[in-house]
Amino acid sequence: MCVLISGGPGSGCTSTAKLLGDRLGIPVLDSDSFFHKPTNPPFQEQYSPVERRRLLSEALAQSSDWILSGSIATWDVDLPTIHFGVFMDIPKKVRMRRLELRERERFGDRIDVGGDMHTEKTLFMEWALAYEDRSGRTRNRVMDRDFLIGHCDHFIEVRHSQSLEEITSKIQSILANPTKRRTSSGGSGPE
Repeated sequence: MCVLISGGPGSGCTSTAKLLGDRLGIPVLDSDSFFHKPTNPPFQEQYSPVERRRLLSEALAQSSDWILSGSIATWDVDLPTIHFGVFMDIPKKVRMRRLELRERERFGDRIDVGGDMHTEKTLFMEWALAYEDRSGRTRNRVMDRDFLIGHCDHFIEVRHSQSLEEITSKIQSILANPTKRRTSSGGSGPE
């Protein structure tokens, strides 16, 4: 089973993929690992598009079952069959609150005014805030969602902000019993 989980920054793609992978016992990969070179501070250098495609293709070839989290819609990579595409369509307010907490947990006072990551964090948050409104050939909501619909056998849309456990359980249930090509998991949860 091959699963791609995508959505806006802070929508829970990585956390959902990790928990789902643990439950299913299959490898989990994150697109950021193939986009950014390891640096300190992080996210300073990107792999070239050629390197990115090669690294991702090699990693996916290691197993017939995998979960990939993140956005690869602009990568122009040849992919094996993706059985399930999961789009995490979480409200912007929730996404941004999660991102703020995540950045603080990861980097502490490095993101404060005067810290070595303050400018980077500020630019990242501005970029993340525009995810739903952006268009064109840069990462955005329409592109990520359309990519999943066009490249995956089954489409699952998560349109709420329930707990990680609840969302993962719903996705796991759908993976076990796919009934149609397009599946939507709607409703609203706590913010």
